[in-house]
Amino acid sequence: WSVKDGKSTHTLSGHTSCVNSASFSPGSQVVSCSNDRTVRLWSVHDGKATHTLIGHADIVKSASFSPNGSQVVSCSEMTEQCDYDRTVRMWSVHDGKATHTLSGHTSIVTSASFSPDGSQVVSSDNTVRLWSVKDGKSTHTLSGHTEWVYSASFSPD
Repeated sequence: WSVKDGKSTHTLSGHTSCVNSASFSPGSQVVSCSNDRTVRLWSVHDGKATHTLIGHADIVKSASFSPNGSQVVSCSEMTEQCDYDRTVRMWSVHDGKATHTLSGHTSIVTSASFSPDGSQVVSSDNTVRLWSVKDGKSTHTLSGHTEWVYSASFSPD
C-alpha cells in the first residue's frame, strides 16, 4: 500500500492459506508467513517472491528480519494434527537456506524477533527464551508465566 494515497502497489500472491504476519526489511523486502507452513520473501519493487523458505512442519505464526536485513527468524506452532514442530528457525535472506533450528519450546511458539543489535533472538510460548544468533543455542529461559506469552521483544536500548 502507498502511504501517500492509500492505494495498493502490489499484491503478494503465493501463499496457499491465511497469512499470519508480514513485515518489512530495513532494505527492500517483505517477509510473510502462513498457515501453509512457509515463509516467503518478496521484493518491494515488483511484488515478486524471491525465496520460499520451507522447513516448518506446522503453521508459521511469526516472521521478521534481523536489524541489518540479512536474516529472518520464524516460529511455528503445534496443532492436533501435528504436535512436533514448536521450533524457531533462522534463515539466510541471501540464499533462503535455514541457518539454525532452535528447539526447546514445549508448546505453540507465538513470537520470535531479533535483538536491536542482531546478536540474540527472543521467542515465546508459555516461557520466554533467549537464543544466541551466532550458534543457535539457548542462553536463558524465563519461566513462571501461568498462561501463554503471545509476544516478546527486546527494548530498543
